[in-house]
Amino acid sequence: MDSTLKKGLKYIEERFGISPDQFESYAFYIQSDIWITSKEMENFDLKVFKRRGIRFLRVSKKGFKWTTAAMQIFGHLARKNVVVLGEEDAQKFIRGLDLEVGELERVEEGQVIVKSGGDILGSAIYRNGRLKNQIPKGRRIIN
Repeated sequence: MDSTLKKGLKYIEERFGISPDQFESYAFYIQSDIWITSKEMENFDLKVFKRRGIRFLRVSKKGFKWTTAAMQIFGHLARKNVVVLGEEDAQKFIRGLDLEVGELERVEEGQVIVKSGGDILGSAIYRNGRLKNQIPKGRRIIN
């Protein structure tokens, strides 16, 4: 296993409590970031497309950031650093607003999964009692 992938899966495990075993049935490849696809697609010869699957983790000098798309697919497996919002705050969050949430028990500062009901809305950075919205602009509700 590639060392970048190993470190990325360790980040997911330490940050969100998801064992790397949960991803054994998937294939990963690195193209500046870490991408995930089905094992069936891994060896499929693509003549037109350059990428298979979805971006799983963004890789930077600062570390890793779990993408919104991957979080919405796999975030239900998370056992920690999940923030649950009520309906009113969820509406604000999906519009791209940052939220004051105060001190949250069992939530560490850094990247968190934000959900409401059974839906994973996306990602935020939790720091000093505040959720800094990380939902990409193209996925926000405008109104």
